[in-house]
Amino acid sequence: MKNDPTRPETYPQQPFDLVKEAGLSGLFVLALVAVAAIAFRAPYVRPLTIARVARTEPVLFLRTAARDLGGLSEIANYGPPYNHGTGHVQALGPFHPQTILGVTQPIHPQTVDVLHPLRMASRLDPGLTAALSRWQRAPALQRRAWIARYLAGLHRARVQGDRVALPAVAAGPVPTLLSALRAMGAGGLLSGAMDRTSPVYHDSFEPSLLFLQGAALHRLAARNDLLGSEWGIMHDESSYPGPWWLTPYTFLYQIPPYSTSPAGDLMAAYTMLVVFLLLAAVPFLPGVRDLPRRLRVYRVIWRDWYRRVETPELPERRRAGPAPRSASQHARG
Repeated sequence: MKNDPTRPETYPQQPFDLVKEAGLSGLFVLALVAVAAIAFRAPYVRPLTIARVARTEPVLFLRTAARDLGGLSEIANYGPPYNHGTGHVQALGPFHPQTILGVTQPIHPQTVDVLHPLRMASRLDPGLTAALSRWQRAPALQRRAWIARYLAGLHRARVQGDRVALPAVAAGPVPTLLSALRAMGAGGLLSGAMDRTSPVYHDSFEPSLLFLQGAALHRLAARNDLLGSEWGIMHDESSYPGPWWLTPYTFLYQIPPYSTSPAGDLMAAYTMLVVFLLLAAVPFLPGVRDLPRRLRVYRVIWRDWYRRVETPELPERRRAGPAPRSASQHARG
C-alpha cells in the first residue's frame, strides 16, 4: 500500500516508549553536565564590594567619595527616579518617559553616602563631630573649593601600606572626613550605614550599590571585557557564548545613530518594541501572514519528503516486474 500523508496508518508503525527515552536522555544530560562542571568549573569573579574597593584601591574610593560629597558624581546629577537632575535624562524630541513618574526613589549622595555614615561614626569618634560641624557651617562656594583642591591632591597621592599619603592641600575638613569614611569602608561597615535609612527595618540596598556605579564599576567592567563597545550586556562574564538571544538588541548599540546618540538606550528599547509588535501582528496581517504559503520555502527544506510522497508510482511498472533481458545481455551473461 502506498504511503498516504492523509492516512497515518499507511506508514510503518514502530513501538516507542516515551518514558524510557525521556529517562535515559535525562540521565545522559545529567551525567554530561556533571562531567563538564567538574572539568571546567563554574566561572566565578569576586563580587565588587565597597570594602574590597576601600582596601585594594583606596585612591579610587576616596575620589568616588569626594565627588559624592561635592555633588559631582553621576548619581548626584542623574535625574529621575533618584533626583531632579538632568544628566542622564534621555528623550526623543519632546518625549522623555523617564520623567513621567518623577522622583520615586530619592537619593542625595552627599548625605546618604558620606554625611549620614559619618554622623553614625561620630558617636564613637568625637573628632569627627568638629569636622562635620565645620563642613556644615561652610558656605557652598567654600565647600566647592575644598573638594576641588582635594581632588587635585589625589592625583599626586601615594599609597603606603594601608595609608594614603596626600600632599599638603588646603581642603579644610575634607581629608579628615574622607579618611574616616575609608576606614569604615575597609572595615565593612559603610555599606550597612548607607543602606540604613530607617531605624528599624530596611529592604533597599540602592545607596551602597549606586556608590560604586561610576569609575569603580567601569574599571571592573573593562577588566572583564564588559564595556558597551564590546557588546555590553550580550557579552557574558567569563562565559561563552553568553545570552545570545540579546544579539539583535545589542547589535543596535554598534551602529549609528544608536551608538552616537545620547538617547541611544531609549532608541534601542523602542526599536525592539516596534519589532516585537510587528512580529506579534504577523498572524493578523493579510498578505504578510500568507507569505510562507506563497514563497513555499518549506518545500525546499523538506524537498526529499515531498519528492517521495508526491512522485506517482506507475501501475504498469509495479505489475510488470523486472524488464526482460535483451539478446546482447544474454550473450554477455
